[in-house]
Amino acid sequence: MSLPAALGYLTVLRTPGRRNFDLSRAVLWFPVVGLFIGGFLCLVWWGGVQFAPRTIASLLTVLAWTWITGGVHLDGLANSSEALLSWRSRSHMHEVLRTPHIGPLGMTAVFGVLAVKVVALDNLPVDRAAVALFCAPMMGRSSQLLATCLSPYAKESGVAISAFGGDRKWMRVIAAMAPMALLLQLGPERAAVAMVVWLVLFLAMSFRIRLLLGGMTGATLGAVTEIVEASVMVVATLDLPSWGKILH
Repeated sequence: MSLPAALGYLTVLRTPGRRNFDLSRAVLWFPVVGLFIGGFLCLVWWGGVQFAPRTIASLLTVLAWTWITGGVHLDGLANSSEALLSWRSRSHMHEVLRTPHIGPLGMTAVFGVLAVKVVALDNLPVDRAAVALFCAPMMGRSSQLLATCLSPYAKESGVAISAFGGDRKWMRVIAAMAPMALLLQLGPERAAVAMVVWLVLFLAMSFRIRLLLGGMTGATLGAVTEIVEASVMVVATLDLPSWGKILH
C-alpha cells in the first residue's frame, strides 16, 4: 500500500531490514507523512514545555525530530554538502555521495541546521512553536514531492529512483502545494514570507543540484528537506507588522 511505503521510507516506522520501496504512488503521500511527523513533534513539544525548561524542551523536540526520521535527511544533508561544496567534477561528486564518511563540510551543515531548529524553538511563543513544528515537516516533504516533478533522478539506480517515475505530474504538484495553506496558521504575513523564502530556496537548490549532479538523488532530497524545515522555523520567529500597518 502507498501510505505504509511512504511512512517506511521517510520514518523509522518500517519493517526491520526493509530497504526497497515502491515510491511511484507512495510519493503522493509524502506531505501527509510530513503532517504525521509534525503531529508527533507537537506532542513531544507540549509534553516537554510542561515538565522542563524551554531550552531542554527545544533540544528534546529536535532530538525526537531526528529520531522519527531515522536521521536519514541529516545524512543526506551531510553527504550533499560534502559533494556539492567540493568544487570537483560531477563524477567525483557522485562518488562522494556514495561514501558513508562525513567530513567537516557535512558536520558543519548538520550542526548548523540542528542549531537553527533548537534556537528557533527556544525563541518562539509556545503556541506558535507548535504550529511551526506542524508545518515544517510538511513543507519539507512537499518539497521532496515537487522535486520529483522538476528534476530527473541523477543515478541509474537507487532507493529513491521509483519516486521519479510515472506520469500525471500535475497530481504531484497539487498534492505538494495544497497542504501549504496550513502555513496561514502562522499568520498571513509570516505565511507570505515563508512561501517566498521557500520558493527562492527550493528553486535555487533544485537548479544548482541539477546543474552540478544532473538531477536529484535521495541524498539531495534529504538536504532540501532539512534546509526547508529550518527556513520555516526561522520565518516563524519573525515579528512582522500586520498588513493593515503596512498599508497605512
